[in-house]
Amino acid sequence: MPSTDKPIGKFTRRHTCRFCQGANLSKILELGNVPLAGGFVKEKDFAHEKYYPLTLNFCRDCYLVQVSNVVSADVLFKNNYFFFSSAIGTLVDHFKEYAREIYERFLKKKSQPSILEIGCNDGVLLKPFSALGVRAIGVDPATNVVKLIDSKDFIVINDFFTEKLAFQVKEKYGAVDAIVSSYSFAHIDDMVDVMKGIKCLLKDDGVFVFEIYYLGTLIDEMQYDMIYHEHMSYYSFITLMRFLKKFDMEIFDVKHIPGVRSGSVRFYARNIGQRTEDISFAVADMIQYEQKKGFDKVEVYAGYAEQVNDTRDQLLSLLDRLKKEGKTIIGYGASGRGTIIMNYCGIDGHYLDYVVDDAPAKQGFFTPGTHVPIKSWDFVKESKFPDYAVLFAWAFTNEVIKKRQDYIKSGGKFIIPLPQVRIFPE
Repeated sequence: MPSTDKPIGKFTRRHTCRFCQGANLSKILELGNVPLAGGFVKEKDFAHEKYYPLTLNFCRDCYLVQVSNVVSADVLFKNNYFFFSSAIGTLVDHFKEYAREIYERFLKKKSQPSILEIGCNDGVLLKPFSALGVRAIGVDPATNVVKLIDSKDFIVINDFFTEKLAFQVKEKYGAVDAIVSSYSFAHIDDMVDVMKGIKCLLKDDGVFVFEIYYLGTLIDEMQYDMIYHEHMSYYSFITLMRFLKKFDMEIFDVKHIPGVRSGSVRFYARNIGQRTEDISFAVADMIQYEQKKGFDKVEVYAGYAEQVNDTRDQLLSLLDRLKKEGKTIIGYGASGRGTIIMNYCGIDGHYLDYVVDDAPAKQGFFTPGTHVPIKSWDFVKESKFPDYAVLFAWAFTNEVIKKRQDYIKSGGKFIIPLPQVRIFPE
């Protein structure tokens, strides 16, 4: 982990749950003082890099799992948010399917269907909605992302979604038939204000559909690398059910999306008593699963923390052995998830010669906190292939293995850090 003498950036320590406002919080996992997950740096900026304590807490009252040390949303998202959904082909296809499903299920019979998306990024979901004849409005605070949108087919508001903004949108454009979101609900601290905005803007018979990282996947697959300041909350059905009920809303369907962002769930919510769909069997299945897993019990999370620590120790033990044997090792995938693994485990230049990433925008930078140089795959090919590559992009293991057959055929091996530490090929 980074040493405690690193400069600590400004943050707010939340002492209450962001869902129920209760103060009955228990610490699950302490990841230390870490930099922002996407804060790639140049060498000249090393001395000015900021670190922030990263602690995962559990609310004993409503069962929300949450990061309670809050970094300003302006710092996280306003001007330096460099995630562009349209650059990832699998996400483009995913959002086309998402728009098509929402249209067919809920909007097709409307004379003038309308949606608003919270956290629209570069318009990747607004585009297919607009192509289907839906009046689409997007809200997103990331100025550097939004300003690159070049389309007059939909409306984009460069701001945070709040109750105040919802009133302004309603006054100008009217209430909407659907409100949608993809993953941005992990990024919001004041969820009460957001839900008030949703209640204001959504028609009585409208639907609220949102995709989110799922707590069950985080636990089952040991995805501690998904825990960072940008991801403030980790959702279970039992938590959402309690939270939405406060706003007279309920979940009537759920859908697992295993192939997107390492396992997500799409939740479908409505105003209670305003629509006629039966609550799906998938809802009962999820409740049963969560009861069996014990997501309402703090002891379950204590066991999770022990497993995370064991995984770290196993990875470091393997790397130490390989270095003693004189093996060369690099990292593969300069991602936010890689930032967390590297900083939590203390994997720096002592272990890795460099980290390779296919995104040109990251090449020439250094990894946050651990300051390992980021190179292109061309650099790897021009050099001698390393003996091992730690696959920080482990969620895309199959894609990477298929893409890097040249490396594997040369005798190279990938170290896959999660869900269990293993080597491929064995």
